[in-house]
Amino acid sequence: MVNKLLSQLASVEILTPKIDDTLWFFKDILGLHEVGRKDRSVYLRGWEDWYAYSLKVTESDTAGVKEIVWRTYSEKDLIDSINIVNSNGLGLGWDEGEPDMGVGKGYKFILPSGQIGKLVWEMKIWRASGELRSGYKARPMKKPTKGVQAKDLSHIFIFAYNDESLAKTVELLKRLTFKVNEILKEGDKRIAYWMAVNGTAHDLAVSLDPSGVPARLNHVTFNVDYADDILKAADFYTDYGLEIVGGPLRHGITDSHSLYVKEPGGNVIELLHGGYLNVVPDWEPIVWDTKEDENRWLYYWGHVKEAFWHGSPIPANRVSDELKEIVRQKLGAKI
Repeated sequence: MVNKLLSQLASVEILTPKIDDTLWFFKDILGLHEVGRKDRSVYLRGWEDWYAYSLKVTESDTAGVKEIVWRTYSEKDLIDSINIVNSNGLGLGWDEGEPDMGVGKGYKFILPSGQIGKLVWEMKIWRASGELRSGYKARPMKKPTKGVQAKDLSHIFIFAYNDESLAKTVELLKRLTFKVNEILKEGDKRIAYWMAVNGTAHDLAVSLDPSGVPARLNHVTFNVDYADDILKAADFYTDYGLEIVGGPLRHGITDSHSLYVKEPGGNVIELLHGGYLNVVPDWEPIVWDTKEDENRWLYYWGHVKEAFWHGSPIPANRVSDELKEIVRQKLGAKI
């Protein structure tokens, strides 16, 4: 029997130095729905996200990721997960949650790669009321009438700052019951992993970043309902002066259609359609080799620009003093 501790990626908080422009992108271009504002943060959701929000956009002097939230399967699984992160000396303590958004208290920790994660059990299913209520009873809300109509949060792709941090991050995630579906290597060296807790091809990926700077983000991804939505998005991006940094393309890894854009605040955002489901209990990870397979792991067909490889990281000189101190104390690394 397999005890899955984590049920899903629940939400991601990203930073932006251009809050109004970033919100225009997510609301008018992607079609996300705003559900609330608090201090310098705005809460957004896709039409098929199950909880109140999946994206928290916070005004800052930089871009990047601030927090990644996973829901556990039960309160006991929350405690078991906390014990795992604490056994690695990575725990940061409890917060009060966001009760007005249907989110209970959460336990924060730092991944060995430097990003801040949070574990939560208490989360309320979100259902629209009034004019937003859908006739499809399983849908949380109606499809929006504008933009690309992004469906729900798919995954986050993060960087690890050296070989050791990559290996330790993968090992921690495996202990938290992530399943490794695919691996990328260069010769004998493993450089990236695609993993999931929810039965998809991936809801998290982590890759080696040669910069040596902890806590960096590559991209955040939303699913779309139809493959044509990716072409629709490419038209929007081009018409409205947004920089497409990859695609349209088809990934070798995860076998999905994809399009990458740099939103006005500097974060790379991917739209995704397809990809396989994987509930095989004795799955052996598929391994791709950059020498044998060249770039087919990334684009089996299609293309990416040079800007794609840089991702959307927080520059070293813009990392908050708080995060620098956490990284120093918990990981023994310096930013």
